[in-house]
Amino acid sequence: MKQLLTYLAIVLLVGCATAKPRPTPLSLADIMSMSKAGLSDGEIIQRVEDTHSVFKLTADDVVRLRNEGVSNGVVTYLLDTYTRAAMAEQRRRDSDEIRSQWGFYYGHPYW
Repeated sequence: MKQLLTYLAIVLLVGCATAKPRPTPLSLADIMSMSKAGLSDGEIIQRVEDTHSVFKLTADDVVRLRNEGVSNGVVTYLLDTYTRAAMAEQRRRDSDEIRSQWGFYYGHPYW
């Protein structure tokens, strides 16, 4: 029995230690090189999603991306990443605020 508990503890610790590291976010240079390499819009967008990359593009960035041959669809998606990240952060803050005021319940108690 003692050996079984030791074995289970080791398995749990090893399982926790093998978590995947967070992928490195992409840069604009990465996006331009993927576009030049001939990757489709869907493949580029999928890589942005997989790496959880967020871009806060300026007008100059948009012009440079377009001049480098990045498609409108990818540029539009990159512009939207910042908005989506800001919305997700706001939802998390709102959720934390509600939980701090009410615990895990909303509104009035059941009694």
